Amino acid sequence: MRITRLVVAFFCVQAGFTFALSTKEHIDQFIRQTEIPRLTEIYPDATIEITLNNLAALNYLPACDSQSLSVVNQRPDATGRTNYEIRCDTPIWKSYVPVTQSITIPAVKSSRPISRGQIINRTNTDIGDVEISTLRGSVYTPKTPPYGLIASRNIRINTVITDSLTNQPDLIKKGDVVLITASSGSITVRMNGIALESGIKGQQIRVKNTSSERIVYAKVVTDSEVLVNY
Repeated sequence: MRITRLVVAFFCVQAGFTFALSTKEHIDQFIRQTEIPRLTEIYPDATIEITLNNLAALNYLPACDSQSLSVVNQRPDATGRTNYEIRCDTPIWKSYVPVTQSITIPAVKSSRPISRGQIINRTNTDIGDVEISTLRGSVYTPKTPPYGLIASRNIRINTVITDSLTNQPDLIKKGDVVLITASSGSITVRMNGIALESGIKGQQIRVKNTSSERIVYAKVVTDSEVLVNY
């Protein structure tokens, strides 16, 4: 009798273990066919790793017809931790599996200290891998480098450059000679002027018309031209 009970217990464990593998394989298929392609499309140059946590809990799930088993990522926008909802329609039940995502991309880092107001370029930066869940803001990559931008604050060595650390450089500086273009409908008039303040592209700055001495507000278009709309 004792041997019989052990044999029954063994088969119960084996049945649960087989189902757990089947459920995990279903989740693994969801990761391979859905999540990895989806994340790769968002982060094309990334190294993506997805780890399932608390797999032992799968052993306690009721048996389910594999055709009625579905997996859904509850936080598709997450770059770190998320949960997968596992739902069964026959019989009806659902459960949740905690998941850790690691998304590593090549990013631009400072290779030396960069002072506030200093231009960011190839000589003071390098490329390194970074886990995006640890970052705030948008990072610059080899395809979208921050070269030519200026540091908005002091940047320490080996710091990932993000948009919060950069500013656009002044296209026009105070005292520059500029061309003022004034437009009204189909009429366009151009005149010389002097910039009374510095400005980045798209910024409104004060400019003095050198002929009339009139001061106007104009939008910076290039490093030598501003636009006034009437």
